[in-house]
Amino acid sequence: MPESTLMEEVDAALGEAITADPPDEEIVETPEGDTPESETPEEGTPEAEETDEEAEARGAERDPATGKFIKKGEEKPPVEGEKPAKVEPKKADPLNDPIPKELKKDTQDRIRTLIDTTKTVTAERDEIKQNFDFMVNGIQATGATPEQYGETLSWLALFNSNDPAQQTKALELVESVAERLATLLGKERTVGDPLKAHADLVEAVRTGKLAPEYAKEIARTRNGQQFRTELTTNASQETQRQQAAAQELATARADLSALEQTLLSSDPQYPAKKAILVPALKPVLASIPPSQWKAKFMEAYKAIKVSAAPTVKKVPVNQPLRAGKQPAGGQTKAPSSMLEAVSGALAGMGK
Repeated sequence: MPESTLMEEVDAALGEAITADPPDEEIVETPEGDTPESETPEEGTPEAEETDEEAEARGAERDPATGKFIKKGEEKPPVEGEKPAKVEPKKADPLNDPIPKELKKDTQDRIRTLIDTTKTVTAERDEIKQNFDFMVNGIQATGATPEQYGETLSWLALFNSNDPAQQTKALELVESVAERLATLLGKERTVGDPLKAHADLVEAVRTGKLAPEYAKEIARTRNGQQFRTELTTNASQETQRQQAAAQELATARADLSALEQTLLSSDPQYPAKKAILVPALKPVLASIPPSQWKAKFMEAYKAIKVSAAPTVKKVPVNQPLRAGKQPAGGQTKAPSSMLEAVSGALAGMGK
């Protein structure tokens, strides 16, 4: 008889251990009502299972087939004719799921570029929406009606017009609002003292050198001049800011144009590199000051590599082309992937 293998011996030993009768246990008499600690039912044994009374008190459901209560740890049996619940498959996440490795490298790079662009546009959209919601929610929190909001905008337009006639209308409007509020509160309107900020006029009225009416007129004139000076200063600063921004933009455009002429004359691969860089850098340049455009473009330009195009032989004008074939000479090779070319440069750019 051939010798059994080690695995057969192990299987046999395990089978004997499973089927062997348990040894007789010594019966120990204990006083009635007491249960030895060693005989306490363990969880999961028949002695520890929930009774029908306990299950009924817990409000357990009945098995429609057997009429028995479904006890703890038991699964509810399927109802005849009832379809099992469907497990919904995990939805695909185009932006975060791994890109299949079996795709061509150019396809993978194109997908990564589209994903980066989508994430950038989504972030910008979310920021715009957040700002818009913040503004709208702020207006709604005031409890203003559409009419009140329109009235407020009209007042701001009149107030900032720098036209005395329009500003007079702004004064009338705010006076009307103040009058309505005083009436609502049942209070008498009080007007600020124009002499409050002019100690010399207050002293002149106290000593009798100026009549109160005349002193107030002087104070109103001073206050008006000071306020108009503040408005003029603010408008001038805003104009200077806009002019500086326009000048910065014009300088940036001129710098890029000059840089392009230099690269065209010094790098035969410039058109191919430009075709790759411009789409990749567009969201980056839109998020930084124009004064940084040239430096960022050069940073990415130095990182990009494209394959050199082979020399194309000229085809004689009178030589016919063969049907379905390319002209004699090599065909320009497509540029290398955008992601590989500019990933290093874009890593340090603020977005």
